[in-house]
Amino acid sequence: MSPESALLADARWAELERQTDLDWDLDAITNRQEAIDFLLHFENRLCVYSGYVEKLYSRYSFVVPEEEHGSITILPDEMAWHDTFHDIPADAVLPTGIHILPGEVLGASGLFLKIPGEHRLSPSHELPFQDGLKVLIQRYQNRGQQFLPVLAKGDLREYEARMPSLHLHRIDTSRLGRNSRLDISNIKGAIADHLIGLFRQG
Repeated sequence: MSPESALLADARWAELERQTDLDWDLDAITNRQEAIDFLLHFENRLCVYSGYVEKLYSRYSFVVPEEEHGSITILPDEMAWHDTFHDIPADAVLPTGIHILPGEVLGASGLFLKIPGEHRLSPSHELPFQDGLKVLIQRYQNRGQQFLPVLAKGDLREYEARMPSLHLHRIDTSRLGRNSRLDISNIKGAIADHLIGLFRQG
């Protein structure tokens, strides 16, 4: 690595250390270990967004503190800067109201998706992950959009019966005005690759 590259890498890591968007608070979760175990299923299975630096990370690790308190930190892979997407404005990352749940919540096994109704007054419904994903892909296609789910700070939640769940955000590519078509294609590809991995796991 050249001295210039080393300085650039050091500057990037110093920037990461200053931000808090990649520290996820677990203190509001009743069963901390259960939440950690659930979250670890998704390591490198969903891209993670940081609004602080407007970046989307597709390769990362969850760093779990040994003590009983403290935040899980998301540490991007320092060898995978090509898997980091820049200039993603916060208004392009939208909440979906969709949650990934452990099947135990519903007396089942595997992963489930809790999907809001298509209209504000429509009831939500829970589906096995693969079935729910197909529904969501079709729903967004019907709107002329793509379902591009990502995680953001605050997406680890408690669900009924004090079980952990993950809320999903999504990338709206129509708001990626600063990104080239190649950039957007690469973002879509990275999210799709992650979804395929989750689909097989779910």
